[in-house]
Amino acid sequence: MRSQKNRNLVRRLINRTAHNTQLLRMPFENKGLIYMFCILLFAFCCMGCDKREMIMNRWNLQSVTVNGEPIDSLTMQYHLLPKYTDYVFFYEESLSVDTYANGQFTSSADGAYRFINKSTLEMKFTILNKKNDISAKIKKMTKREMNLQYEKDGNIYFLKLYTY
Repeated sequence: MRSQKNRNLVRRLINRTAHNTQLLRMPFENKGLIYMFCILLFAFCCMGCDKREMIMNRWNLQSVTVNGEPIDSLTMQYHLLPKYTDYVFFYEESLSVDTYANGQFTSSADGAYRFINKSTLEMKFTILNKKNDISAKIKKMTKREMNLQYEKDGNIYFLKLYTY
């Protein structure tokens, strides 16, 4: 009789332990739900980061192509010199273009920007007494990278910019 009780007690303990272990393992066995939760969490976090907030930073120009061809930095305008030009976007929709070329540091005057729609950025600034009015399509925009494309004087310009 006593051995029967002991066996029943042991059986209940084993069942309870197995049940508790299974409860602990259950969320990790269904990895699909965990992946789905992570994706939804990421999407939710990114919804709060719109382009108007992401653009407000100092962006360094890394490369420029004209009609699909990389440019020679010696023949370009000051505001299109890769690695020597920064576009600084401020909260009040003001813009500063800072560049260093030919031993001279120069900064734009009266710079401004605005979003025409979610995928078009308009920039206006004057640098070395030359006015620039650019309406660029935003091809890619993340917190660290921005790609712009615009057409001017029959040429298509593609700019890659990165933040620090």
